[in-house]
Formats: sequence, C-alpha cells, structure tokens
Amino acid sequence: MFSWLESWGYEAQGGRDLRIDWLRGFCLFAMTIDHIGGESFLYVFSGRLNFYISAAEGFYFISGLTLGLLASRQTLLQTLERTFSRTLVLYRTAVLIALGFMALSLLGLKVWYDPWDRKQNLVEFVAGVLTLQNGYNGSEILGLYVLYMLFAPLAFWLMYRGRTWVVLLAAGVVYGLSQAYPQVVGAPIASVFKAAAWQILFFGGMVLGFHRQALARFWAARPRWRDALGAGVLLLAGLMLVGHVRGWFPSVDQAVLGPAHTEALVWPRLLLVALYLQAFYLLVTWFWRPLACGLGWFLLPLGSASLWAFTWHLLVMVPLYNLTDYWALTQNPWMGTLLQTLALGVIWGSILLYRRWRARVL
Repeated sequence: MFSWLESWGYEAQGGRDLRIDWLRGFCLFAMTIDHIGGESFLYVFSGRLNFYISAAEGFYFISGLTLGLLASRQTLLQTLERTFSRTLVLYRTAVLIALGFMALSLLGLKVWYDPWDRKQNLVEFVAGVLTLQNGYNGSEILGLYVLYMLFAPLAFWLMYRGRTWVVLLAAGVVYGLSQAYPQVVGAPIASVFKAAAWQILFFGGMVLGFHRQALARFWAARPRWRDALGAGVLLLAGLMLVGHVRGWFPSVDQAVLGPAHTEALVWPRLLLVALYLQAFYLLVTWFWRPLACGLGWFLLPLGSASLWAFTWHLLVMVPLYNLTDYWALTQNPWMGTLLQTLALGVIWGSILLYRRWRARVL
C-alpha cells in the first residue's frame, strides 16, 4: 500500500472482518432505498438499478464470501452443521415473508408487490411457497439463497479435500450453459434472477473466502504488484463511473443495463460486477478509517444483522404505503429522501434495540 495511505488502511484484529460487514451494510442500504421507491436524492449512492452493479450482486457474493471465510476456520463437520442451520433459518424466513405479506395483502393493506391475486388457489399457492416454487413480496430473493445453500455442503466437501478446481469448473460450466442454453439449466423455484447464472457470484465468493489466507499470503509476498493492480482497478472503476454518468460508453450501457441483462447476468455485466466488487473492497481496505468513522456507526449494524435488516426493509414499507399517500408525497425528492431516511433509521434502531434487549435477557 502507498505510504501516505498506511494510516488510513484497515488493520486486521482477528475474528470478524468489519470490512465485510461495512460492504454488506452498504448493499442493504442501497437495496432498501431502491425497493422503497419514490423520488430521492439517495439514489446517487445506489444507482437506482441503472448502474453496472446493484445491491443484489453484492448481496449474493458477500453471502458466499462470508460462508467461505467461516468455513476456513472450522472443521468440515462444523461447517456442515452451520450450513444446514443457516439454510433452515433462511428457508423459514422466506416462507414467513411470502405467507405473512400475502395475509397483509388479503387484509387490504398495500405491500411492496401488487396485491395478492385472490383468484389463485390458496392451498396450491401455499404448497408452492413451501417448496419455493412460489414467492411473494421479496421472498424469492431468499429462496434463491436457500437453493445455493443446499449445494454448499457438496462444494465444501470438495474444497476440504483440495478439489476447489472442481467447484470452479462446475460453477463455470453452469454459468456458460445459462448464457448459451438457458432453457437447459432452469431452476424449479420462484426467482427474479436466473439461478444458473447468479450462482457464480455465490460460489465464486465462497471459494475466495475459503482460500483467503492463501491469497493474502500470495499478495503479501508481492506488495508492488498488489498495489499497482489495486490502483489500476480503482482507476478503471472510476473511469467507467464517470463515463456512465456522462454517456461516454453507450454501447457498454446498452449491452449490460436493463432487466434482461441483469436477470441473466450476461458476461459483460459479470466482468463489470467483478471490477466493482474488487474496487469497493479496495476502497474500504485503503480508506477504512475515514469510511468507518463517517458511516461505520450506521452500516456496520446493518451488515452484521443482514437477515434482520432484509426482513425489516420489507416491513417498513407497510406503514409508509398505508399511513401516507407515499407515491404522491415522494414526487418531491426532498420528501422522498426524508421518508427513506426515516425508514432506514427505523431498521437501524430496531437492530440496536433488539441487541440491547438480548443483552439484558442473557
């Protein structure tokens, strides 16, 4: 790292890597404001689903990365036990979100999605929710996570036996098939994203997390190459950002933006996602002290309680949409910014209050 940046850089203190929590917290912040909607000045931080990377890519990648980091410090048996336990929690949450918000919609309340279609067969819908074939009000986001978690034990079994190359090969082949023959590798679950394409983020993150120490030793032995490459990544990411804002790369934007390219995670977008994932990681590594002091108090709780924050970002929409004429109010970006900030404050405050309550109970 450059000498003048050393005092700002992240210093590992063992245990939890706060950079991961900071980045995951930022993803949840961006996801919340994008999902709540309305006009707002906060979209300058999220891109409003109109940039080369969104919160969703970061969410799945960091989920895999965290799982790999934890596994690298545990035995295979401990890892499998943790993975199965986490999978059950995610599955339960996905089911409760779908059924809970369906019930609120039946009661006449406005939720994030369109009102639940009363013409649907209720028993059939519930059965579909239990098997992850149906989703509602964002439960599909967790449903895709559950699907990847079901394959995680096999991936870990291979990695613990020194066969990481098999995991990478399988993820690469499935991704390639998703681009060339998407009809061959469809997943029997409800999802707004193509499961066969997006898995490369999750399992790629898992592999990087599992082999993080080896990668750290490799780059520590080559500090000049590491810093030069890191500077190049940041410069390229900055150039692409400015170019996107000023319209310098219309052909790139046409090739990677929009639902069709995002949902299928086409390979040009995947390359840009990889660029920005690395750029964000470098930013929090090189500029940790100012970023932690400025935003850590807010983002770290969100990132360290990600499932709680995800669930609550859906819950806060209910009072916003039902106690106010939200869409009329948020035609004014100042009001939209105020209401989104209020929602973020509620989520953040709920995490702190819950932790204080648990500390007293335990």
